[in-house]
Amino acid sequence: MTPKPRVLFVIHRFDTKSLADSAGVLEVMNPMLASGLIGEYRLVTLGRDTDEYRCLIAQRIDEIARTSAGASCVVYGAGAHTRQFMAELGRLPIVALADRDESLQGSERLGLPVIAPKDIPRHARHVVISSRAYEEGIEADLRALHGDQITLHTLYGRNPDGALRDLWEREILDTVREFQPDLLVHTPVHPHENLAPSVFDAARALCPRMKIVTLWWDYDEAATHGSYLDYERASLAWADLVIENSNGTRLTKMRAHEPPYEHHRHTERVIFHPTVFDPALFYPEPEAPPQYEIALFGSSVGRRRDWIDRLKTRYGERFQHLGGVYEQDREPLPVADYAAALRRTKICVNTQTYPFRSQCKGKVREVLGCAVLLLEEDNPETRLLLAPGEGVEYFRGEDELFALIDHYLADDVARRATVARGQEIWRARMNARGWTERVLASLWPTQGAAHVSP
Repeated sequence: MTPKPRVLFVIHRFDTKSLADSAGVLEVMNPMLASGLIGEYRLVTLGRDTDEYRCLIAQRIDEIARTSAGASCVVYGAGAHTRQFMAELGRLPIVALADRDESLQGSERLGLPVIAPKDIPRHARHVVISSRAYEEGIEADLRALHGDQITLHTLYGRNPDGALRDLWEREILDTVREFQPDLLVHTPVHPHENLAPSVFDAARALCPRMKIVTLWWDYDEAATHGSYLDYERASLAWADLVIENSNGTRLTKMRAHEPPYEHHRHTERVIFHPTVFDPALFYPEPEAPPQYEIALFGSSVGRRRDWIDRLKTRYGERFQHLGGVYEQDREPLPVADYAAALRRTKICVNTQTYPFRSQCKGKVREVLGCAVLLLEEDNPETRLLLAPGEGVEYFRGEDELFALIDHYLADDVARRATVARGQEIWRARMNARGWTERVLASLWPTQGAAHVSP
């Protein structure tokens, strides 16, 4: 084993992102390379562009239109995916959107009423599932709920990439055979589209001494079939180390095998270790004049839409909603532009999105990396990393948020002091080298010194 491990990065990029903008590159590969602790490396990437998936969905919509013979339909999913592909979905006679988020039920989205899943049969027999990450779990839940009362139509299936998947898997195995890495770092995508366990078993057979690391970006405790829980159980069987990136509190339940984790095995392999972001992009720029007083970055998904509306109403032009994907009439910001905008923001507001999970979101680490004041919707996951005043202040409702904004807009000395305390934490605990050191020491505890020495 070399002092600096040879690493094969296998990055499955999400459909809306270029490789340079993908989470696997920004949050894993580039910080690990920047740490100075990684030796020679190789990169294999998986994924296709949004336009390619748009064509696939358009073809699928044509098939659904023929199958349903023009009958009315309900689209399950009132969020980002439906908004992104509404041009294609809108070719069907949609009468309503269904969503399990109770806060959306009874409202209107995209000019359509939002209904509860239990009410679908009152509106239409045909249901189109508009979700990539949750498609399989939604399908199982709706079948259990309504049985033969409805006809379900999916957009993706288990392998929307078809023959490309075979090519990607062959490239991974060929690279392992030739490169003989010490470490394979895999960053996944949507649960039911991820590589099969057999790929990792075959890779290990080609290089028996190789360690394998993967991440869990998201989670969903409610969908028990074909979703995140299934992927978690599978990855625990083949990975030497699993990085839980967003929710640390659930690890206690997982290790006690409490529902829904009673079938999770090897849970000792999981660590709560939120990623840091590429330091070449997310860094302080103290001398640059601020461009935005108050900003919320990211897509207007789930409950974040309500927060955006409230902030705009209260602060008008002093507030900006920036970045994000799936926004009508607005292209997502390239990551370099996004990071530059964040560096020039005084106050960044960050909220949770979906009611079925709380997370320490990537925004937290992005904001800390850029030395910007973070006002964070209170959640136990971020509190595992940062106490109030450590570059962050927590709010539980509108009144608390507005009071914090007003205070820090009026007292710039206090804002700078809170940011400075956050930077002490960032430099000490949340930098690229420290993040990588913990990964390597978790994999090679008896040889850790050899892998983390200067």
